[in-house]
Amino acid sequence: MHPNRYESIRVQITSHTTYRKLVHYISVTFLVLFLCAFQQDKDKQTIPKSDVLPSIVKAEVIGIQDGDTIELKFLFDGKKAGHRQGKPLRIRLLHVNCPERGKPYYKVAKQYTSDLVFRKKVQIRHAGNFDRYGRLLGEVVMPDGKFLNKELVKMGYAVHFKKYSNSKEYAQLETEAQKKKIGIWSMDPITLGKL
Repeated sequence: MHPNRYESIRVQITSHTTYRKLVHYISVTFLVLFLCAFQQDKDKQTIPKSDVLPSIVKAEVIGIQDGDTIELKFLFDGKKAGHRQGKPLRIRLLHVNCPERGKPYYKVAKQYTSDLVFRKKVQIRHAGNFDRYGRLLGEVVMPDGKFLNKELVKMGYAVHFKKYSNSKEYAQLETEAQKKKIGIWSMDPITLGKL
């Protein structure tokens, strides 16, 4: 056989192998993209959606905005949600106020809330009231039966939000945290006054 003939066969084999690898790579890529798209569609289909709120909302927590605001795997399509209509339901915890971004204990409160409820199924007790940001106002009952709102005040990671709450129970929880000098109550009075 002529040497050029060997070279021609080798080039054909190499080209064929390269072609097979390319076809395999493209096939795998399309399969992965298809499966990802299928999973996203499946995830969208499994999120409960309603324009009526159950008296007690039960859903998984899928987001933590800050210590006193969480997001649920529940799409609320009711008009009361305002600009959040059709988006995952956000809950603004009643009776409490956590430090805002940039303030002492902001990250601690947010992390504490995340540790207790993120990716867990909770119950929201509410009266059907929304704030101006389209967040449902409520108390969050954790899987163990405790209230997230109360736990935040007990730990000193939130204050009793007296402007919007006259609850004697939350006022007492705040007083106890103050006496123990825990969380935000452990700070010096000057720093505390700036919160």
